[in-house]
Amino acid sequence: MGDDCNVTIKETFQEPRKRFWLRSRKRPKSDVVSVNSMDVSIESDAGKKKKRRRITEVASSIFSSSTLSVKVGNTLHRSFSIQQNTDDLSFIDEDAHTNIIRKKRRTSSEGTNNFTLRSWLLDIANANVRDTLNSTLGRREVKRQEAIYELCCGENLLLDELTVLRDFYYEPLVSSNIFSSEEVFTLFGDLTNLIEIHSNLRDELISLRDCSGFTDNIGPTILNWLPHLTKPYLERCRTQIWARHLLEEKKATNKRFQAFLKRRLESPHSLDLWTYLDVPRSRIVKYPLLIREILKHTPADHSDQIPLKETIDKLTELLQNIDKIMGEAECKLAQTKINVKDEYDPLECIKNAAELITEGQLKDVRGMKFHCFLFDTCFAMTRPTRRIPKKYNLSSPVIPREEISLCTEQNNYMDFGFKIGDYFFMSEDKHGKRHWTDALNKIITAVHANENNEKENKRNLTVPVSNRSIRKSGNSTYENFTLSLKKNVLKQKHNSISFDK
Repeated sequence: MGDDCNVTIKETFQEPRKRFWLRSRKRPKSDVVSVNSMDVSIESDAGKKKKRRRITEVASSIFSSSTLSVKVGNTLHRSFSIQQNTDDLSFIDEDAHTNIIRKKRRTSSEGTNNFTLRSWLLDIANANVRDTLNSTLGRREVKRQEAIYELCCGENLLLDELTVLRDFYYEPLVSSNIFSSEEVFTLFGDLTNLIEIHSNLRDELISLRDCSGFTDNIGPTILNWLPHLTKPYLERCRTQIWARHLLEEKKATNKRFQAFLKRRLESPHSLDLWTYLDVPRSRIVKYPLLIREILKHTPADHSDQIPLKETIDKLTELLQNIDKIMGEAECKLAQTKINVKDEYDPLECIKNAAELITEGQLKDVRGMKFHCFLFDTCFAMTRPTRRIPKKYNLSSPVIPREEISLCTEQNNYMDFGFKIGDYFFMSEDKHGKRHWTDALNKIITAVHANENNEKENKRNLTVPVSNRSIRKSGNSTYENFTLSLKKNVLKQKHNSISFDK
């Protein structure tokens, strides 16, 4: 113990070498550290072990801090909220208008948005007769009721989104004079009529339920409802191609419209305008699937079998017409984008096109970018202009469909390249190359099919002429044979008469 006491401080903490103290600092300004921050003495708190907090203390602190976090969040929201644009004077009173719309949405969505489970047994079937329904109804019938209920829920959600589109976008834009009346109709269509059409179907589906929530016949109702759907949706899908083009153009040129969209996206649970505009088209594609699901669980001897099958046929025909109309609209829109030169398109292939197969950006061997259009009549290479709205100038003569040839041989440095006629192009990746090659093969196969049909038609035209000649020759030989036979008979008669004499 005495030896330990005789140990001096110098022996315990040896002084470092002089070179350590005399070395130069590379930085001109030294980073000064306070002595208090490096206090590691026995009495300092840094050397003490932290005492673990109890679980009850942690829980109480969490719950007590929740109210504080809400207050801090509210103050942060107020402090970081974007100020209103003074240039956009037409939207000054939008906050009050938005609050009124939100209140309407809450009251209207109480009966429409409570479909998180989407279960007919839990949401619609009466609680008093639920047990009896489970015992009397089979599993197939329950699935049929669930499919009918899914159709009704979809109509409710569609009506909710169309109402948001009308209240949050359509009515403010009409009063703002950003769009003309024709542009508003192109962008939104007859929105009031669409809401009325789907409201009628929703109300009729609800009225078909009995006191226990069971729906028996649904086919005649949907079949009678379809004629009201055909004309508005054909017109809506036709103008929707132009609506997308108009929306992009206004976003790029109109600052007031940019500010309006920005304010709308800042509100909670809001989506982009195009998402709401595309809701009707995405809904009508689902109708054949929903009706097929109902028909799948409908018994063979049920009275809904024939009406549901007729409904599917009419919906399939409607979708085909919609696809055709949208294809024609896409083709016309692409034709308006191209500045056609007569020397590059003497046969007017672009003007006579009826379908746009695909369009997109391709590069040549030098890396120059071209915006290429593949119509059902030709392949066109263009270069974009700097004007708004965006236009494209033809950069070389168009290739007619009869002269389109495809070569997909890959070189070592061009894995994504392919050759169209005398031009070599490169896509961005394998998917782009596959997309273009499939589209070009579609044109090439269509050309070969037309050539084969023309050859068969020529053969069919020549075959009847040869048959007629054969028939005529056959008739002439038959006539010659009968004449010779008559002559022989007359000779025999003449000989017999002379012999008798």
